Amino acid sequence: MKTLTHFFAATVITTLLAACGGTTNYIPKPVPVQINTDFGSEPPGWAFGTSDFSSETKPTDVVTEYRTLPLPFSGKGLYTYGTNRSDDLFIYIKKKYSGFAPNTEYALSFQATIVSNVATGCFGVGGSPGDSVWFFGGASPTEPLTVQKGDEFVMNIDRGGQSGSGKFAQVLGTIGNASTDCGKAPYMEKKLSNLTPLNVKTEADGSLWILFGLDSGFESTSHIYYKSIVVNATPVAK
Repeated sequence: MKTLTHFFAATVITTLLAACGGTTNYIPKPVPVQINTDFGSEPPGWAFGTSDFSSETKPTDVVTEYRTLPLPFSGKGLYTYGTNRSDDLFIYIKKKYSGFAPNTEYALSFQATIVSNVATGCFGVGGSPGDSVWFFGGASPTEPLTVQKGDEFVMNIDRGGQSGSGKFAQVLGTIGNASTDCGKAPYMEKKLSNLTPLNVKTEADGSLWILFGLDSGFESTSHIYYKSIVVNATPVAK
């Protein structure tokens, strides 16, 4: 696992009821939780990784770092870049959050704001640079990791792949922006979200790993800037 060299600031907003009688074994009542992260402030605790490649096609140019946002934007964002050499490359960021009720199923809604200069509806090597690069949001009680199986490097959780969602992650959209200029699209902001909540059960310590990433079917380079993410988690009624 590679840890970002800059620190991030993330806020988890949760309401926890006070324990009755001063007991030290208080278990939080399941209540809604919101995670709100602004990457312009370089928040701490995030890590990044890559998966979905072989030993022969392992990417050698992956970049995940804070950079000044391109014009017409101001401030900073989390820049992610990499070249797909295998017809499939997943570049992800992740962070562990506490404050949830333990062993509790939550319905999670994800929203990410990114900046992209990739147009929609264009052709490219092996796929479209905008329409064949999918953006994922997900959560898991166990840490998402890249593991080796034979000669392949894959995720240890079912997060889906390319245009398909999985048990622990969903496709929120593609990185293609509102431009149709295949020659030189401008940088534009794009908001991505899931239409159906993702249901995930928390760990025994009341934690979840939050995951976002790009899954490329475009056999060349892809890049975006993360501006912000919001995760709303609502306990599932039993």
